Amino acid sequence: MALARSSSYEVQLYQVDHWVLDGRFEDEAEARNHAKRILSGGKVEGYRIVRDWQRPDGRHIETELCSEFRAQSNALTISPIDEPPPVCRTVDQCYTVESRMVMNRLLRTYVERLVVTPTEIMHNYPELKRLLDKDNLVPTAVGRVAALQAEKAGLDGRERRDEMYRLVDAVTERARKASARQDLPDVAKSGFGPAFEALSKKETPEDRTFYAKVLVSRDLVQMRNWLAKLDYLAGLVREDGGLAEEPLELVDGIIADVLGAPSVAQELLGMQRSLAEALCNLLDLSRGRLVADGRPDDDRALMLSELLAFNDLDETRLVILDLVRRQLRSAQPLYRNDPAAERDAFDAVLRRATGPDGMLGGGGGMAEALVQRYMRFLEAGGATGRRQSINEVIARLPDAKDRVRFLLALADSDLGRQHADDVTAALRQLTGDVTAVARFVSRDQPIKANLEELTRLYRQVAESTAPEPLRTTLAENIDDLLCAYIVGSRVVERLDNPDDILRHRANRLIQLCAPGTLQSRKALDIVRQRVVAHLRQPNFEHRYIEDIVDPAVQQKALRDFFKLLGDAGFR
Repeated sequence: MALARSSSYEVQLYQVDHWVLDGRFEDEAEARNHAKRILSGGKVEGYRIVRDWQRPDGRHIETELCSEFRAQSNALTISPIDEPPPVCRTVDQCYTVESRMVMNRLLRTYVERLVVTPTEIMHNYPELKRLLDKDNLVPTAVGRVAALQAEKAGLDGRERRDEMYRLVDAVTERARKASARQDLPDVAKSGFGPAFEALSKKETPEDRTFYAKVLVSRDLVQMRNWLAKLDYLAGLVREDGGLAEEPLELVDGIIADVLGAPSVAQELLGMQRSLAEALCNLLDLSRGRLVADGRPDDDRALMLSELLAFNDLDETRLVILDLVRRQLRSAQPLYRNDPAAERDAFDAVLRRATGPDGMLGGGGGMAEALVQRYMRFLEAGGATGRRQSINEVIARLPDAKDRVRFLLALADSDLGRQHADDVTAALRQLTGDVTAVARFVSRDQPIKANLEELTRLYRQVAESTAPEPLRTTLAENIDDLLCAYIVGSRVVERLDNPDDILRHRANRLIQLCAPGTLQSRKALDIVRQRVVAHLRQPNFEHRYIEDIVDPAVQQKALRDFFKLLGDAGFR
């Protein structure tokens, strides 16, 4: 009787590439009859029955009891990929986020139909065995990846295929041995953090990470619902006020796997008015800044956004941005049924993808995808079309700093390297005219904010992957722009007002020299010269504190000032 009260039976229908809950029943036979009637109607591809059992501690355990598909849609196939994945030479490389992202794409139909992540497959032996026994999925996937890698990296296709089979065997054997371990801690009893610590005491760091994922996978495979998996993993992140760095990094990778499943983003965000709106929301989500916009307080997308805002979930963020990048490269319109709105939709995505910290996603992938998307608006193709697209995309960014950051990111992509001369010329032209400094600053901002933003741009250029001598030339150009702004806006004169007491004047100037405000050589020299002029005047220390009466306060003021001098590099 207790089992009947704590269990229910869900009928889930398979539609296109994801599962949809159709109904919940108290009786298993009733659920089976209902599902068979729907399948016989010919309007759905398949069904499955999932028993939802509530444990005494309140947790829910889901177990798939059966599934059935229409004959014409029952076949599981490998999805095409056009980008060769990184070449794995060791077993450890098979578990990286890049490898798991490729698994999610290759095994799209399998992952969606069984609601299972790459982490679960590789760390739970029954799941891995089920995949290996499923038709010819694994041989087909191995053959396709080996062929792509052989073509891209100039490898021997047969040798690469044989090497991949050896890696598959090694991954399988490792999962098989883990399944036989009876001494592993129980996450449900101890919590994930304590279980991780227990593993740390008796396993090597490499084995500890592997077995920790085995523990999480044992729970996840019981959940045949993407959002249930996400809820479970979010609970692990928040456990006891938040996980420590190493276990958090591990859970981050599994959340990334869930987000990599094709239907999860749609389930999270709900109905979107356009692809552009969905991409903007995903970009906001990746930064932990998804707007509530009428969503309920317990909305899972907002929950994930909060996790990303307060935790270092780098792999989750990478997967979200990779989804955006691949959607930009697709043929799907940004605004369906209204071609006139396409460019406005593009501008919205472009604005969301750029910012003071550079292009979201780092590297050149996002910038390249935006250039390729914009080419759909142009009549010209080939090199001419790409060149025109580059020029028009940067012209759509009103802030010259964002243009520089976009071009720097683009330079670090295949398309950017193909058009290195065009990108270099655009960067030189953009930064080489000091009389155009107004394009790099905002009149609506305080001078200090403009100085900090220009200094940030200088640092981004100086630390970029741009080749020499271009990187040095661009950094010097930004330095010249900073100097032009300092002189043109009379920054030093405003800070060093002769009507103010010397202490205030000197403090304001030295703060400009402090780390984080000005860093470029020429701009710093302008301010340093004025500071040095003050320091060299007769009786500087006396004049610095002459308005202070209390000797103790005088000494403290001098100590603080000389500390500022040291922090600013004055010795």
